[in-house]
Amino acid sequence: MAVAESLRAAVIGLGGMGRRQIQAARQAGLRVVAVCDVAEAAFPAAAELCGEAPRTYVDWQGLLERERGQADVVLIATNGPSHHAITLAAASAGYPYILCEKPMATSGRAAREMVQACAASGTKLAVNLARRFYERSIRLKQLLDGGAIGELHHINVSVGAGGLGCIGTHYFDLVAWLAGTRAVWVSGEIDRNPVPNVRGAQFFDPGGRGMAGYANGMTACYQLSGEAAIMPFMQIVGTQGVVNLDNWTPPQGGKVEILVRPAAQREVVRTRFVMPERVPFDAGEAMDVVRATRLCIEDLVGPHREDTASGGIDAVDAVIGFHLSSQRGGVRVALPLSGDDLAYDVPIT
Repeated sequence: MAVAESLRAAVIGLGGMGRRQIQAARQAGLRVVAVCDVAEAAFPAAAELCGEAPRTYVDWQGLLERERGQADVVLIATNGPSHHAITLAAASAGYPYILCEKPMATSGRAAREMVQACAASGTKLAVNLARRFYERSIRLKQLLDGGAIGELHHINVSVGAGGLGCIGTHYFDLVAWLAGTRAVWVSGEIDRNPVPNVRGAQFFDPGGRGMAGYANGMTACYQLSGEAAIMPFMQIVGTQGVVNLDNWTPPQGGKVEILVRPAAQREVVRTRFVMPERVPFDAGEAMDVVRATRLCIEDLVGPHREDTASGGIDAVDAVIGFHLSSQRGGVRVALPLSGDDLAYDVPIT
């Protein structure tokens, strides 16, 4: 990609996603010239992925100060509670591009401040909502947009453990993106006895389950409880058919099944059963995180067609909305968040 090939990147956070970001950046043609992590032991492996000896930092403030003019793209792969401060500082320093890992922030207000700061400085901001960029997701959205199963009516998401912030963010965004709509309310319950967060006691990211309503009239149910094993399945119900999707069944790493009413029988009253027919579908790759991140980077520095920053805000709002609904006895919480709800903060990761 011509635009990306002239750009230099700095990566903050060298855990699993940070290393994938390095790989993705290089695949997009960027040079990774600087890296940062509080653990110096992470530097040798990062340097090997970079293909050169990057400048190294143990504090992100030092990196942003010294790499100004030396790096064009800041890739943020730290834990959620730090995203807000790093993004605001990078925007203030005038970095042209920022890619932030999800969840983009830990409160609705913080997420909006990130977008506002970048807009004020002329910085382009993207959130790595990678599931939008999976080959399978892109093909599925094209199929749904073409009306293959009629108007979307309801979506069931059953993922299991992983946390509303860490895993739920992906699915809150994916459902809205596939349907081309936004959530307008959520109602749910947070796990009452969540297991400790594997990232550390300072983080709080329990699972939960509940329902969401959307601007297009669609609804969705989410089963994201930490009491259930991780095994992602989705069912997309339309007025003329259904899509059954999973990302795990071997050997191809997932399958997609599409069943629809035959075209000749679509006028039959919907209370009458009609034998469905299968729609052929080339699902493509189910999960290639590095490739998806590369596409997100290319979208950020190129045409920038995907508004992942707004999607990031909406996903944070959904997570916070689940927490607020659970506190209030399961009542519906209106989205987007407003008023005092914007300040509610959960250290999600």
